[in-house]
Parts: sequence; C-alpha cells; structure tokens
Amino acid sequence: MINPPAHAYNARVLGSLLLFALCGAVGVLLQRGAHGDVVRARLWTVNYVVFIPVAASYAFLTVDLDGTLVAVMACALGAWWLTVALAGAYARLVAPTRPVRGALWLVAAFPNTGFIGFPLAHLAFGDDGLRLAIIYDQVSLVVPAIVVATIIAQRHVATDGESGPPTSVVRTMLASPPLWTVAVLLVLRLTVVPDPLELDALGDVVGAIVGPVGFLLLGLSVPLSGFSHERREVVELGGAMAIRVLAAPALVWVVARVAGVDVPDAMYLIAALPTAFHTLVISRMYGLEVALVRLGVLVTSAVVITATVVWVGIAG
Repeated sequence: MINPPAHAYNARVLGSLLLFALCGAVGVLLQRGAHGDVVRARLWTVNYVVFIPVAASYAFLTVDLDGTLVAVMACALGAWWLTVALAGAYARLVAPTRPVRGALWLVAAFPNTGFIGFPLAHLAFGDDGLRLAIIYDQVSLVVPAIVVATIIAQRHVATDGESGPPTSVVRTMLASPPLWTVAVLLVLRLTVVPDPLELDALGDVVGAIVGPVGFLLLGLSVPLSGFSHERREVVELGGAMAIRVLAAPALVWVVARVAGVDVPDAMYLIAALPTAFHTLVISRMYGLEVALVRLGVLVTSAVVITATVVWVGIAG
C-alpha cells in the first residue's frame, strides 16, 4: 500500500504534467489566433526580463558559494562546451545544407535548462537540484547560451530567410537582464550577503512557474504544419538527439573523472536535459529547418520527462 507522503508526491507529479500539457495546448490555441506572434514576443520578453532574473536571485542568494561548487560548475561548463563542439562537428559532417546544419547543431547543443530543467531537477533532487539547475542555467557557457545559439543560427541562415542584419554580439550581451542580474548578485554575495539566505518559498514559486510558462511558449512557437520527414532526416536528427541526452552527461562524467571532482547526481540529469524551447524561436527567426528542431524538441522532451518521472517513481 502506498503511504500518504508517496501518494501525495505522485499526485503532485501527475498534476504538474497535466498542467504542462494544458499550458502547451493553450499556447497552440493562442498561436492560431490573430495575435499569436505578439503574445509570444511579449511573453518571451517577460520571461527574459522578469522570470529568469528572479530565478537567478533565488539561486545565488541561497547557495553556498564554496570551492566545491565552483569545481562542479567548472566541470559541467567544460563538458557543455565540449558538447557544443561535438554537436557542431556532427552537424557539419552529416547535414546537406546550411539550414539543416544549423538546426541539428541547435538540437544537439542546447539543453532546456530553465523551462524543463528547473521543475525536473526540483522533482528529482529537491531544492539542491533546483539550485544547481538555476546556477547552471545562469552561468550559461559563461556567455549566455541564447547568445551562442543566435550566433550559430546567424551563421546558418537560409538565403531566403526573413531575418534582418545580424545583431551585434556585444550589444546583445550588454542588453541582457540575466547577465546583469548575475553580475550584481555575485557582487552582493562577495560583499554584503556573504552567507546564504533562507528563501524556500521563493524556490517553490520558481519551481512552479517556470515550467508552465515554458510550455506555454512552446505551444506558441511550435510549427503547426504536419509532420513529414524523410528517413535520412530522421537518422540525422537521431544522432543529434543522442548527443543531447546521452553524450552530454557522458562528457560531464569524463571531465569530472579527469579533473578528480565528485559531481552530484543532479548534474548528470541537468546535462541530459532535452533540447531547449528557445531553439524553436531562433530557428523561425533565421529560417533554419524548423520542422527538424520541432521534432527534436518534442522527442527529447518526451524521452527525458518520461525517464525522469519513472526513475523518481522507482527510486521513491
């Protein structure tokens, strides 16, 4: 017989999954409306300017900034850069065109560290997992991951794409609220807030809001045309997805072993997160093969979410 705590926990998991599905469906309905593009742009701006900085504030104000954490994050970020390089090499090797190459690179290289990463890390490893996921998301390849993804997309833009001139990388970074938030928080932790704070309520809010907002954005951004992929495309995409969910955590293990660092189990889940939702938005902006990105996002999300929920159910 399931004891009450386990029953309540399973109910919370089921409730979260149903909420994600509902938000995705609402996003699709909004996209079909006359103002879908406007809603998507405004919601993305609110997420970028408000939700991400709030999540960063929770993580950096509640975590112990010690040498152990720095070593763990250094291993994780080193492995992420290796994943980006491996994804680029793979895409260059197999892709027949520049838009396909860019799409495969995005699918393989960029994990959904926020919208799916936060709630999954919180589900599987509690507050400690959530803090690691947020810090990993905010440190973000040192340069914000969305900036790196945009540079990749710009270099693989279709000749008939609708995008304008490439945005300056420096200008994009200087205008980034998350980047400035992290800079301010680091200064605060090194000066007036040397000890971590107790902000459990804020952590619960972050864990509850970020996932639904992400699935709402997914519904607003996913192409609504039918699925039609040649066998070669599916095989090429399969390799990119394998890099995202299998090679990425394997590289964390390799880097950690070489560096002699004991990496928490949560970091392997964080490294294996599915393809980021923002790759869909960027692909649409720069005329990449967005249908491939859509399939990569949907398949990797389904696989990782299902595997995590099953693992939590078995382990719990």
